[in-house]
Amino acid sequence: MTETIDFKDLFIELGLDPADHSGNLACPFCGKKSFTPYRDNGVARCHACAWSGNAINLYAQVKGVDTKEAFADLVALYNAKAIKLKPKTRKEAVEQLASDLDFLAWVRLHFAFFKSERMGAAHYQKKSGYSRSHFTKVLNGQFDKVSRKAWNEIVLFLRQAINVGQLKKDMGMKAAYWKGRIKADALLRESVSRFL
Repeated sequence: MTETIDFKDLFIELGLDPADHSGNLACPFCGKKSFTPYRDNGVARCHACAWSGNAINLYAQVKGVDTKEAFADLVALYNAKAIKLKPKTRKEAVEQLASDLDFLAWVRLHFAFFKSERMGAAHYQKKSGYSRSHFTKVLNGQFDKVSRKAWNEIVLFLRQAINVGQLKKDMGMKAAYWKGRIKADALLRESVSRFL
């Protein structure tokens, strides 16, 4: 259940500041903007005061109740029921996995092609809300190393964030892409002198 609770939603329920500061929240215990929720395992950690725990621990400590009461309150609050994923046929599952793996190959190429802070893997990993370990496993196509939920959420996030069609178009330009970039980028223009 703790993996399905969004810490930002829980902060709102508890009357805490839900403002997101580069993926971090304001810690309810020390007040620093170092409270990082990790969606892949349902745990959060404050990198300032070293508090760590799941949604149940957080609720219990903020409300001043024991964890059993916190669990019961959260079940009632979120109307938690067993979440069942729609079963797929083997053929559908194979087709979806093949599509995901092909897409992820293009995403890896995207990260190799566009090397900048705002377009690199680390930037997207932080925005995804997943740990670097989980994000990298999905990015590398290691579907056997992560949960189905984490796989689906990271792939969906990347599909929404990265335009593979534009990447294919840019790569199809071959040297013409770089000729255009060299004219527009002072650092690249300066580097050309080394090749004269």
